[in-house]
Amino acid sequence: MVKRNYVEIIKVLIEKQEEELNIAKIARYSGIDYKNTYLTVKNLEKEGLITLRSFGKNKKVILNKKIHPLIFEAEYERRKKLFKNKDFLLLYKRLFELPFSFIALLFGSHAKRKANKHSDMDLLTIGGDEKEINSIISLWPEKIHLTSVTYRDFIHMVKSKEFTVVSEAIKNNIILVGIEEYYRLLSNAE
Repeated sequence: MVKRNYVEIIKVLIEKQEEELNIAKIARYSGIDYKNTYLTVKNLEKEGLITLRSFGKNKKVILNKKIHPLIFEAEYERRKKLFKNKDFLLLYKRLFELPFSFIALLFGSHAKRKANKHSDMDLLTIGGDEKEINSIISLWPEKIHLTSVTYRDFIHMVKSKEFTVVSEAIKNNIILVGIEEYYRLLSNAE
């Protein structure tokens, strides 16, 4: 049960990173009582996975995006939830079969779970063979808006304070391919 709380809280921190989250809000979003949320947050802080910053009388809880098994587990669970929609599972399988390393992020309305039947899919790929990825995506019946960047360009855009497709994608995404590699790149960008 304790590990479950860790993963649930990390999922909230990933999904709601644009919000000012304190322990009470995390408890509400995760469905974990306040006391257990508080204890779990304190333990995650000791492990270096989160940072607590004072704002007013509260403490803002921020996820430190780094390589850690609990973060990977939270990301795997988020992806698994997306795969309840068989279209995304099929897209994942097709992308996963490609014989080279790359990262694929679903972002936009589908990642926020606010898509309607007219929404297109926004996909950011980092690295890999853009032509081969495009050939898989072009077979897709739904409209997919694909943006491809190199690893170097991704790191540059993460470091930049300018508004880019990368800055938008890292705010709210579901990692289809390359969870560990995504966090390795983010840690290199710091």
